[in-house]
Amino acid sequence: MPRQSFLSTAFFVTASEDEAKKAVCSLPQHLPHIQLLKENTLAKSMRFLYEHTEKQIHTYIDVSILTVDPTFVCVSLHGSFTNGQSFYTDPDISHALQSFQQSLNAFLKNDFSAFQANATKKATKKRHGYFSRLFISIFPSRYSA
Repeated sequence: MPRQSFLSTAFFVTASEDEAKKAVCSLPQHLPHIQLLKENTLAKSMRFLYEHTEKQIHTYIDVSILTVDPTFVCVSLHGSFTNGQSFYTDPDISHALQSFQQSLNAFLKNDFSAFQANATKKATKKRHGYFSRLFISIFPSRYSA
């Protein structure tokens, strides 16, 4: 996997563009770890600063809202580090995007009890032994009994 400097996700919401924009703009009022930095009216996007509560990591989250039809919008989230650091995979940015998406869906449904800040899950180690065992089983060594 090549190194990258951002992670993106997109999802659809059953709301008008104005309702979705109002919900996105109201997130910083209700969640202390999210701050609105700037709004680009030409590109119809907003930039937020997401602060991880357990760690001292800050993430930029750019939000774009595109109208599909009068009742559906597509919300695109684009997360990156504030210093532009590149990475292969990053659970902190993934967690920030997922948390932002969950909180936006909860605000649009007016179901504040549904939103619970998930604790960052510790990344589990990937098992690399599978391929080595497969390789050994296909090409047996002359030393194996």
